[in-house]
Amino acid sequence: MGCFSSKESQYGPSGTEAKQKSVHNKSTHANKAVPKRPNAPPDFGLSASHEVIKLLGRGGEGETWLFRDKASGALTAIKLIKRPIPKPAIAVIKREIKIQADLGQGHLNIVSAEEVILSRTHLGLIMEFVPGGNMVNYVTKKRETKHERGGLCLDEDEARYYFTQLLSAVEYCHKHQVAHRDLKLDNTLLDHHNPPWLKLCDFGFAKHWNANNSNMDTMRIGTPEYMGPELISSRTGYDGKKVDVWAAGVLLFVMLAGVFPFETQDDNFNNTAGLYDIWLQQIKTSWRDLPNNGAAVMRLSPELKDLLDKMFEVKQDSRIGIDTIKSHPWFKKPLLPKYAAALATLSKAQAAIDEACVQAAGQSGERDKALEQILDRAANHALPTEDVTRLGLITIKPPGLEDEAGEEGTHAPQMGTLPEDSTV
Repeated sequence: MGCFSSKESQYGPSGTEAKQKSVHNKSTHANKAVPKRPNAPPDFGLSASHEVIKLLGRGGEGETWLFRDKASGALTAIKLIKRPIPKPAIAVIKREIKIQADLGQGHLNIVSAEEVILSRTHLGLIMEFVPGGNMVNYVTKKRETKHERGGLCLDEDEARYYFTQLLSAVEYCHKHQVAHRDLKLDNTLLDHHNPPWLKLCDFGFAKHWNANNSNMDTMRIGTPEYMGPELISSRTGYDGKKVDVWAAGVLLFVMLAGVFPFETQDDNFNNTAGLYDIWLQQIKTSWRDLPNNGAAVMRLSPELKDLLDKMFEVKQDSRIGIDTIKSHPWFKKPLLPKYAAALATLSKAQAAIDEACVQAAGQSGERDKALEQILDRAANHALPTEDVTRLGLITIKPPGLEDEAGEEGTHAPQMGTLPEDSTV
């Protein structure tokens, strides 16, 4: 299985690749024509305001590119969808934008959606750029030196530092009646702090519920290795909150062990064989007894194994909830001073954001109306006289808190150079 096969893509070769290619050409092909330079990236109708840097990733709806804002110099990630957008997809896109805009501005462990921009060719969602890359890349690097930590990719203290932040983000989602439904290493990013703050992203599979409907669902959705048994079978419905708890347990285990607790060798999930294989493992065998997990089980503390037992409870009604996870002995263990200090700084910054959210309550109505108008236009080809339209999504004014290093501790734009392995 390709657990750690994340690959950065861009419109031209990386700096290292370009240097190697030029040396190779000079030494062995001196008499041949100089190879053509990489094609210039598209401007997506945004060239007046943004400079394209590179492609960050592709998804089912569109592509995410890294840009530099020409006015501020800030790096920003923009998810772009080509116009005209099919009308059935508009409702899904609107839901994702609203969820990420509302949750991202209210919690520092969730990627902030800052602006919607509509050009003559594309609809764009402008998000904060998180320069440290995703947890897949980070765990992959740590896996190379796991012998230094007794065979674990991350030691339990570091894993608990990141898991604490993940749980805080998921708890915030659930408090606002949103189930993420696609928690995984790929959707957790690391920012510029030292040690990094974790950021949850990609709300394309998220579901919102309210007083008039239930958080129960029957739609099979998510990433197979992170899906709970009730989500895979989806016959009688599943609780979105408990699905997130199961996936968080998988994410925690992979951070430590570098392998999935439940996986299959069949990569073709379209014929359901791979899903069925995972489901059988989940309902018939404890995660502790599966062959791939033996080495990790020996290295994990008794408290952590007990917590994972409770998170991997097959019956969703009996599965542990977030409140109980937070009171579990493993979760409450003291952290190393550097991690404890980082969480204290994060908590202080979050308290200020919480206060700003209270003051801005109920101010998103006009924004949501304007968003609907933009999405209606995005479903059609641009008019000959149509100009670029921009809509700010952030309705709160977070204070300019500073962390211990004197850096911005909220949604400050990231300036300067770009790490080679950065992604969104």
